[in-house]
Amino acid sequence: MVIPLNPNRGWRQQLRARVRQFLVVVGALALISAVGISNAAQAQTVEEHDAKAIFLFKLVNFVQWPSEGSGDLVVGFIGADSTADSLQRLAYGKPVNGKKIVVRHLNHDSDLKGYNVIFLGSLERKNAPSVLERLRGASVLTVGESDGFGQHGGVVNLLLNEGRIRFEVNPHAAERAHLLISSKLLALATVVADAN
Repeated sequence: MVIPLNPNRGWRQQLRARVRQFLVVVGALALISAVGISNAAQAQTVEEHDAKAIFLFKLVNFVQWPSEGSGDLVVGFIGADSTADSLQRLAYGKPVNGKKIVVRHLNHDSDLKGYNVIFLGSLERKNAPSVLERLRGASVLTVGESDGFGQHGGVVNLLLNEGRIRFEVNPHAAERAHLLISSKLLALATVVADAN
């Protein structure tokens, strides 16, 4: 994409601004891609639940909710306590798009109103369809970590594949939830569709 220069600004200012924009995009994409490191490297530097927390922390920058109010970004975890604790430590004092991240531990019977993100751990695989059905049509980013999560209506699915964390995105599920997923994120994801 070529952006024309603004004749009212000095070329050095414009170049610096473009370099900053480029570095922000590249840095964000690099951090999302960083969760694809090998298990051997993860064992030395980061645990799997920490990598997933980092991914989630960066993921919310690439999602737009229909009403971007000034409230907190509330993330509920069902059956993924280690990832929840990691995200809570990671997000402490670090707002995302000016919003404080609030982490809550839930179970599959919890009231799910008022959440921006619901993360379903792999141990909740059998409860995932009922949770997804309860959230159908709500503007909630659903994130899972089990086979078939995206095909059953989840928006984002994190999978461990050959020692790397990969992710799937179901754009139709995002559309039903009235969420706008950045094309930059979709370019890095495996795109899946609903199972019929």
